[in-house]
Amino acid sequence: MLRNVNPVLIRRSAGPQVRVAAARRVLVTATLVLAGLASAATSYRVRPGDNLTVIAQRAGISVAALKAANPGLRDADQVQAGKTLSVPNRQLPGQPHRVRDGENLTVIAHDHGLSLAQLLRANPQLDADRPLRAGVTVQIPGRKAAARLPSPGGSAVRSAASRRTPTATVRTASIRVSSAPSASGWLWPVAGYRFISSGFGERELDGEHEQHYGVDIVAPPGTVVHAARSGRVLESRADFERGWGWTVVLEHPDGWITRYAHLSANLVKAGEQVTRGQPVGRVGSTGRSTGPHLHFGTYLRWDPKDPLALY
Repeated sequence: MLRNVNPVLIRRSAGPQVRVAAARRVLVTATLVLAGLASAATSYRVRPGDNLTVIAQRAGISVAALKAANPGLRDADQVQAGKTLSVPNRQLPGQPHRVRDGENLTVIAHDHGLSLAQLLRANPQLDADRPLRAGVTVQIPGRKAAARLPSPGGSAVRSAASRRTPTATVRTASIRVSSAPSASGWLWPVAGYRFISSGFGERELDGEHEQHYGVDIVAPPGTVVHAARSGRVLESRADFERGWGWTVVLEHPDGWITRYAHLSANLVKAGEQVTRGQPVGRVGSTGRSTGPHLHFGTYLRWDPKDPLALY
């Protein structure tokens, strides 16, 4: 007669292959964690007169957070000039944004260093295909931002995440331009260089589809960038939070606005009046950049327009 027998689970010791596989998983996990920590920090070379309190205040973090990111720093508040520190990136809180006349979702996303998809996820009630009304409130989600610290040469220090080369799928175009103003009065901003590595419109960058509101003009680092038209300098600053790097924004009398981004140097100051053809910066590769080039954007009352349509 057959009897019911309770099944017994018999465990065997892990063999060498299982132990090796487990060790590999641990190693991979540790590598990814360390890589994530590295990408969440900014490298800063200490200048004479710096101390931990001053550096932390500039970066918008606590001294404790600065010490935690640099285990070699013990109790001393002083740090030797020339030493390179790892400065944690800041966590920016979410905030409401009141839509201004002429703004759209993509412009707002770019202005806050977000992709359109990230902004829509934070605002599920919005429809990307419908225009925004001025006065509507859009929620800007919390996000990581690189520490804003000056380098010894006066340029902003980029985070590890912004220094890496993004993976980009771009459309190329070759256009014919001259150094003389176009019939509509627009001057090409980089004389002698006409190759465009990424045109106006949709593209894929870092695995996400986005709208590229401008053209990327390839030119050697240090090439002079000229004002396309006369106007007033709205911005002249290091804007790594939104990926522009060193950027200059000009406001022109008839509602047009131009942006010159990823610069290696800014040659004008905010509030300054500039004339068409005046040098405003130099070509670089700062911010969210795939290599030395000028990002040239044109807006009509902040509504993005294809720059090539103006030449």
